[in-house]
Amino acid sequence: MEKFETKTGEEANIITGELSTLFRALSHPDTLKILFRTGIGIENSTHAIEELDLTPKRYYSRLKELIDTGLVKKIDDVYKQTALGRIIYDRFLPTMGKAYDAREELELIVYLEGTDLENGVKQRILDELDIPSFAESTKVKTIYDYESMVVDVIDICDDAEESILMASNYLDTRILDATFRSRDRGVKNRFIIGKEILSSKLTQLRLMLSPKVAMALMKLASNSTDVSEIARIIDIPYSFCIVDGDINVFEISNAPDISFIVAFQIKNRGIGEKLTEFFETFWKAGEIPSTLKLLSSFNV
Repeated sequence: MEKFETKTGEEANIITGELSTLFRALSHPDTLKILFRTGIGIENSTHAIEELDLTPKRYYSRLKELIDTGLVKKIDDVYKQTALGRIIYDRFLPTMGKAYDAREELELIVYLEGTDLENGVKQRILDELDIPSFAESTKVKTIYDYESMVVDVIDICDDAEESILMASNYLDTRILDATFRSRDRGVKNRFIIGKEILSSKLTQLRLMLSPKVAMALMKLASNSTDVSEIARIIDIPYSFCIVDGDINVFEISNAPDISFIVAFQIKNRGIGEKLTEFFETFWKAGEIPSTLKLLSSFNV
């Protein structure tokens, strides 16, 4: 009998951890149906049950799995894909489907490993199959803690040349300071602020204790036209930014308290265009903050 080594560390986490739960959820056709439907949003579960031809029990049990795995969350009474859910549906599932359809050709690549023919044949096969690779088609950086995300966002804002689009459920004074510096260089930027963040007493205190940010906000607030052109307030599902159209950072957060889980920095103009469209949708629906509202946000 062939002996298998016991998996430890990262490999064990993949096999027995959260990823295994994710794969189990995605293995069911009903789950994929619901995940697809949440791409446009489910406002009425009764209609969705009829549309997807599911029983209420099947629908709600699979929907709960999608919520528990972080692929779907409820925003303003609408079930929608999270950032992770969108990536899984748009990138991961199509890639897996193409790879499965081409399993015989891919097996040849494994057979040729270590031979002189490996590289040439591998490239020919992959070019012919046109299997998308998330890691190869984009420059992806995984960010595992909030402070690292802040540092990365500040760096890319400091290097911005044309534009910054920022949608955030945080008001981190360090990032605000970096975006204000970019405005002094002529970089165009716009902000979408999560609606609940301005009601936070701690956020207000942090803003007040940052003289540079407070002075910049006061300056902007003195001109209502400027404010209407650079800031909107609306509930947003997660924080993200697009710099110069092709450098993208988006965060996956814990829905109940919007606490940080993980973030990704991706350099890809196609993804930048999609995130920009997403930004514009919220921008158009957002509330234009008045000078009085911005100023009153400093009152503790």
